Amino acid sequence: MAPSPHGPVTLSRPTTWNFDIDRYLNPFVPAPRWHLIPRPVAYMLGYRDKPPKPIGNILIALWSLVGAFCGVALVASISKRVPSFEARDATVIVGSFGAAAVLEFGAIESPFGQPRNAILSQVIACFFGVGISKLFALDPRAEAYTELGGALACGLTTAVMLLTNTTHPPAGATALLAVTHSDTAALGWFLFPVMLLGVTVMQAAAVVINNIQRRYPLYWWTSHPLSPSQGDIENAIHKETARVPSHYEDSLTDVPRRLILERGDISVPDGILLSAEEEEMLLRISERL
Repeated sequence: MAPSPHGPVTLSRPTTWNFDIDRYLNPFVPAPRWHLIPRPVAYMLGYRDKPPKPIGNILIALWSLVGAFCGVALVASISKRVPSFEARDATVIVGSFGAAAVLEFGAIESPFGQPRNAILSQVIACFFGVGISKLFALDPRAEAYTELGGALACGLTTAVMLLTNTTHPPAGATALLAVTHSDTAALGWFLFPVMLLGVTVMQAAAVVINNIQRRYPLYWWTSHPLSPSQGDIENAIHKETARVPSHYEDSLTDVPRRLILERGDISVPDGILLSAEEEEMLLRISERL
């Protein structure tokens, strides 16, 4: 912006309502200490010294096919053989796991498919889905309006996922089914163990299959750097080799990521989502290069 002939121009940032839960949680989450984990195990948990080589969409489609089949089949087969599930006539598999399989095997670089999102989102969905279902069950007349209850549960789940940085689209389906689908609603609060078992099995399958030729997850908690643990700091001081950890070492992905600005274009690293305001600001800067 050109300077004003009447003096310097003061740019004011517009008032925005924003809540970043990671600002309060991340200081208490230690950075992963991959050096303490056997290298083969760390590799299967997503650690890499350098980014994996591209394998092409044909192999990606093949591994997605294998992963989605194995993930869904394992969840259904294991759930079918749990005595407590059978006693409650629990559904073999909740339909939202089909959508989860697409994310966790086909779009493994999406933030929506990372473990934090996949696990915590389903907990949120169960809470609101079952809670709304129980409230509607208190009044027999409300049974004729379960579609509104399902919409409310889905809306609340979506809002809380956005506020907690745990957005995972299949969780919206879980919340909806918990109110509108009779078999799922009949489980009540028992939907929690049903979903948690399924999520755990799906994640285990994703970690094994996706790391054969690809890499999963990109991060376990966040894509932003985390502080080293107190034990790591004390060890560094004791060894007289204390130094400022780099972004590369602190990052859960352990891969240096750079946001590149070129004239009229921006390159954003994998695992980083920009808001519309941030993207617009960067585009404006790039156009001035």
